[in-house]
Amino acid sequence: MSSEQVAWEMYGGLGAQDRRAVDAWRDLGNDLVTSLLNAQVLSERSPRRFPADDPTEFSRRRQGTDPALVRQEAAEHEAAHAVAAQALGVHVRQVTIAEDGSGATEYAETTREAAAVIAAAANVWVGEFRAMAFPAGARGCGNDEQALARATGADAYNVASARRQARLILGEHRAEVLELARVLVREGRVTF
Repeated sequence: MSSEQVAWEMYGGLGAQDRRAVDAWRDLGNDLVTSLLNAQVLSERSPRRFPADDPTEFSRRRQGTDPALVRQEAAEHEAAHAVAAQALGVHVRQVTIAEDGSGATEYAETTREAAAVIAAAANVWVGEFRAMAFPAGARGCGNDEQALARATGADAYNVASARRQARLILGEHRAEVLELARVLVREGRVTF
């Protein structure tokens, strides 16, 4: 049995609260073994440890009111749009975020199918891939949902297909989304 398989077996044997602590470390980009060790869930003497040792800060993060968390979510949201567009061969012009958590991704005109995948990408990223990092839930996806409905004719099969394709793209380009988000948090704007 490989060390990764052993780690997953250990993870599977944890209680829900301990898994949440491990997932919080994984959401920061750590591998499973490192996350198990950082969360201190394997020791019966130590309490589980979340990335934020300050309970007040952790509470703000869970409620989605921490300004740094709001900015990070906006950056990852827009980065998911941009990376999905690039993966589909659509030219991205510019990506911006603001302090209030708003943002925009400007890209060249494209097909309805590609536009649907690009629109779906942010909700898939924030709501599925990074649900533990953003426990307040995906915000700011209202316009994306409208764009997705327009691009797919609100057909349930086409919506599901766009989400599925976005999931595949983002799974393959996870590191790119996180790197672009880091730059956006620092700079507020990226022009391609």
